[in-house]
Amino acid sequence: MTQDILIGIIAASLIWIIILLIVNSQQKQKQMAALRAIEIDFEKEKNQILDQMRTEKQSEFEKGYLSGAEKSDFIIHVEPYKNIDGKRTYFQNSQVVEIGYIYRLFVKGVPSLDPHIQIVERIKMSELNEKNVDSAIGKLELILDKIPSPHLRLAGNLKEFGKGLLKNIKTKRLDP
Repeated sequence: MTQDILIGIIAASLIWIIILLIVNSQQKQKQMAALRAIEIDFEKEKNQILDQMRTEKQSEFEKGYLSGAEKSDFIIHVEPYKNIDGKRTYFQNSQVVEIGYIYRLFVKGVPSLDPHIQIVERIKMSELNEKNVDSAIGKLELILDKIPSPHLRLAGNLKEFGKGLLKNIKTKRLDP
């Protein structure tokens, strides 16, 4: 009988231990779910604050950019550039045409610094044809179109510049 009582006590104890373990694990799962919910809410709030900061920074940047663009007193003056260089001898006629652009900074309408010549392409006289000139003019247009400044002013038309260049070269070729 004492054995039966002892077995009963041990069995009851094991049952209570199992019940306590189950209850404890359920409480831990509830706590973990609550922590996950709190973490998700925190991430949502953090993302909202970051989005708000990004939009505020963007709007302040745009305000500053517009304010600076309106108040600045400088202009970059850009012109197409060509240079024909070469030598003519009895046996050899070599000429090189340089195509590019010249830009210069003007502050309050007064030229500042020296103009800078940027060569986009060099064409040898033997290679000169409309296709090469159009290609060089296209590269020049592409470069000038990518400059995102409201202070950039293009002087002259690039198409007329290319036609004038071809006309000038053809007349020089015809002159002996």
